[in-house]
Formats: sequence, structure tokens, C-alpha cells
Amino acid sequence: MGFSQAQKAESRQRVLDVAARQIREHGLEALGVADCMCSAGLTHGAFYGHFSSREALIRAALEQALTKGQTRLRSRTVDAAEHAKTPLEAIADAYLNPTHADNPGTGCALCALAGDSVHATADVKALYTTYLRQLAGHLTQAAGSENQAVGLGVVATIVGAITLARAVDDRELALSILAAAHALVMTQDDAARRMD
Repeated sequence: MGFSQAQKAESRQRVLDVAARQIREHGLEALGVADCMCSAGLTHGAFYGHFSSREALIRAALEQALTKGQTRLRSRTVDAAEHAKTPLEAIADAYLNPTHADNPGTGCALCALAGDSVHATADVKALYTTYLRQLAGHLTQAAGSENQAVGLGVVATIVGAITLARAVDDRELALSILAAAHALVMTQDDAARRMD
């Protein structure tokens, strides 16, 4: 008895979900096909029915992780007014918090994979670069600015802060990093200045 197209799509999505979590938790190079397939409830042999190569899986999983992160941030922008916040403040609150720092498997792939991307394939670097540019553009708008440097500065600040907060073994220092980055990001919020 064969699998229906719907079952195959569901299985592929499970593999992508597992791979996206694993690459954010452990990095691109640590992703093992056998472990990923097992964690998705499938056999290693079923892999090639879904992906042409390990690299194809990495690219698809990274794309999914980046897209989901982008969707989450955009929803923060849309919901900001409901919480009496500016769009940038809503993003900073959601992004620069201990829960995000403590959960790389479900957090922003830019943070989790910044170091890995240096050594990644051209396809992965291109995907990372495209998403970084999109995020910077979104943050420029969220800040109420037209200057792309504002968005790039905010991206560098928030990604750097989460990366550093995850890297240290001192909880108070990690929290201080997040708070300092939040304060710095808010200095770029033109929308907040217009409300004053």
C-alpha cells in the first residue's frame, strides 16, 4: 500500500520541522540525516523520497526557519497598536527576551546560524543574505525610518545580543545584554519620538 500525496507532504513537513529545529539548536554541520529522519518518525531509507540530498534538506529547513521567524516578527508589528506599543518596541520586546535567548530551537535562525553561515555553501549564504536584507527593511519601516542603515543597525544589535546572551554562562550578564540591546534599539524608534 503506497502513501498518498497528502501523507507524503505531511511526512516531508515533519522532516522539515525537525531539521529546522535541529539546525537552530546544533548548527548546520551537526544535522544528521539518520537522526533527523528517526526524530520525524521515518526511516533513513525514506529520505530520498523527500529530498535529493542533505544539502537540499538544509536549504529547505533553513528557508522554513527563516520564513517562520519573519512571519512571527511581522505579526508583532501588526499587533503592536493593540498593546499600545510602536512596531519597533513590540519587535524588541518579543525578540530581546530571555525566553527567546533560552530556546534556540524555536528562535530566530539568524542568531542560531550566524557563525555557521560563514562556512556555508553559496546557496545557504544567499538565502541567509536575502532574509537579512528583508528583515533589515522590515525593521527600518518598524522604526518609522527611511534610512536602511537604521534597520541594519537594529538587526546587528538584536542578533548580536541574542548570540552573546546565549554564549555566556552568567545569567545576570545575559539579562543585562538583552536589556542594554533593548534600550539601544529603542533609541532608533522614530515612531516613538513622533508620539511624544
